[in-house]
Amino acid sequence: MPKVSCYIDGFNLYHAIRALGRPELKWLNLKALGNSFLEKNDTLVSVTYFTAPMVWEPEKYHRHMEYITALKSTGVDVVKSRFLKTNKYCKGFERYCHFHEEKQTDVAFAVRVLRDAHLGLMDRAIFITADSDQIPTVRELTESFPTLVVHIAAPPGRMREARELCDAANKRSEITAGRLASCLLPRNVTDDTGRIIARCPASYQL
Repeated sequence: MPKVSCYIDGFNLYHAIRALGRPELKWLNLKALGNSFLEKNDTLVSVTYFTAPMVWEPEKYHRHMEYITALKSTGVDVVKSRFLKTNKYCKGFERYCHFHEEKQTDVAFAVRVLRDAHLGLMDRAIFITADSDQIPTVRELTESFPTLVVHIAAPPGRMREARELCDAANKRSEITAGRLASCLLPRNVTDDTGRIIARCPASYQL
């Protein structure tokens, strides 16, 4: 049976969902989303979610950690990176301002994918991202592992910016809002004993 691994660029997907104006889609079951791409006889062997919590914003951090708890309960592997505070010149205010930049996520994504390929853990890799920074990763995979199929599943509305990334891969598609809506987590996520371990934020509920 063909083995499939799914790799999700968390912020790339999040911002695409945010642009849809449908907050309920943020409570997304990534394991179910990965399963939705399986073909006949495929086996989903792993789903890896790459993200970086916003520790300086307590409310957003709490929602994010609640979501991570929910994802882990489904068997999703979560790889956390971090943000660094930087000073950059802001033309709007004509002065230097504080910004937070996500660090390490792209590298963590590439390293995990290449490691899994070298270990022979998959026959098909699904990238849920439109980030052109992953073009070298895709090219390395297709050149070094010619039998490995790389499928770019661009987040909603991101296919145009993923064009060059898709050109480097074997297969491409764009995730629709309808697909996301069919892959949501339950409002209350429970463990094996029935205890609630994560709740969908009120702001995400219809």
